[in-house]
Amino acid sequence: MKEYFSQKTQEELKFYVYILIDPRDNKIFYVGKGNGNRVFSHINDAIFNPSVTEKLEIIRAIKIDNLKVKHFIVRH
Repeated sequence: MKEYFSQKTQEELKFYVYILIDPRDNKIFYVGKGNGNRVFSHINDAIFNPSVTEKLEIIRAIKIDNLKVKHFIVRH
């Protein structure tokens, strides 16, 4: 199931700072800024983009363990 913000939520959030957390150890592994559905785009990148980066490799390992990346909006 693909996650996304509703149009109303996107309009209210505008720009935001978010964190991605590894559910296996509850540690933050990425801090980003974005708007729209940027916070969710990393999951798709890990699935469809063959690039090798530390962030994408962590997301792929989380998915292999049948878990979901935790994400939180820190500031908007």
